[in-house]
Amino acid sequence: MFRERRRTSAVRGTGLLHTPAEPGFNRFVDAAARAFNAPIALLSLISGQQQWFKATHGLEIDCIDRDEGFCSFTLDRSGLLEICDPQSDPDFASLPVVAGDPHVRYYIGAPLRLLSGVDVGALCVLDTVPRQPASGDQKAYLLGLARQASLALEARLDLVGDAA
Repeated sequence: MFRERRRTSAVRGTGLLHTPAEPGFNRFVDAAARAFNAPIALLSLISGQQQWFKATHGLEIDCIDRDEGFCSFTLDRSGLLEICDPQSDPDFASLPVVAGDPHVRYYIGAPLRLLSGVDVGALCVLDTVPRQPASGDQKAYLLGLARQASLALEARLDLVGDAA
């Protein structure tokens, strides 16, 4: 409960909720999609029961209920979450994004962790076909991109704090 309150407070502090996608974050999703040769990459922020998408590649989406996607499962992990065939995984097969459009068959995500240690979202790559596990280089690259995106979020926090 405390962790969720800290997460919600941190996400609200970015000033990014209820705002359109941010073009400044597109470089992260574009780079992630290229590194995995995947059709979809997303940068999400999670606040309360909502998952907001601040940058998208290959999918037009603004917000979904938190329990309808994968990114909540990525939070508060020391590393990546990779699911090579969610359709055959009982924990994920019933998610709307697996059972329906866009019919996700592969997910890998890295948490977006602020300097305070709070995970506020995820940078993830999705595919519509099952895949083999990512290479070590791909995993390291995605973690590095997530760190860069987290620093960009921190910079956003600094700007919001300076404006207050």
